[in-house]
Amino acid sequence: MQGVNFDEAFLYCEKITKAHYENFPVASFLIPKEKRKYVYAVYSFARYADDIADSSILTSEQKLEKLNRLEFELQKITSGEFENLNDATKFTFVALYKTLRDLNVPAIELQNLLKAFKQDSVKDKYETFDELLEYSKYSANPVGHLVLYIFGYNDAELFELSDYICTGLQLINFWQDVSRDLEISRVYIPNELIRKNNYSYQNLYNKIEDESYVYIIKELIEKTKEIYEKGNSLPDKVSGRLKYELKATFYGGMTVINKIEKLNYRTLSHRPIITSSDKFKILLKTIF
Repeated sequence: MQGVNFDEAFLYCEKITKAHYENFPVASFLIPKEKRKYVYAVYSFARYADDIADSSILTSEQKLEKLNRLEFELQKITSGEFENLNDATKFTFVALYKTLRDLNVPAIELQNLLKAFKQDSVKDKYETFDELLEYSKYSANPVGHLVLYIFGYNDAELFELSDYICTGLQLINFWQDVSRDLEISRVYIPNELIRKNNYSYQNLYNKIEDESYVYIIKELIEKTKEIYEKGNSLPDKVSGRLKYELKATFYGGMTVINKIEKLNYRTLSHRPIITSSDKFKILLKTIF
């Protein structure tokens, strides 16, 4: 397409991706080089939208305005229109256009991600665990679908297994990041569990890590593991390097779960992270 530099756009997305730390593999060396640029494009889009939703400066109205603008630009590039794109997102959308076109990816997957980010902009508490599962349908599951599309898979069974893993990873991230989420006044621990264990939002904001808190996180980890492990057969149903990338991702999630359990579920005072040593162990387990 005349005047559009796809290589420059993908390079921009690669820089964005590599500038951010993630516990779980993002476009690691296990993914073939020719596929990585598409992962970079998707990540760059999601990172930009996530930064809007998590902003401590913007109001809810401003966040929605910016996310609606992203959705409008997504609709534009889906139709092959590149005029008047926002300078801050132009390269990302150029790379996304190429990604959607090359891989025949439905734009609904990206639209669903935006739906989750919009929800984050206006909703800061959840009543039930089922509400979190519904949220994960939009915040996490599309990411797994996009990875499968990038590798040429479009199979309902694989998507279902991927949903278990991605929902599990989303939940793991919640229980890992309780303190971080509090910093932006967001609570993903369901209120029904808070009440059930005679805990309170006030205790949470005061970072009271008593037995009630431990019981809450323990129950949430058990629920999360039950979901997460339902997807453990996914890596063996795909071929090539994707098999190893998915194995590494799955083991990464289990590593965080194990760390939370070893902390006796006290994630208010300690944030479990995957260290360089952990990554090496995950790599060995993945390969052998």
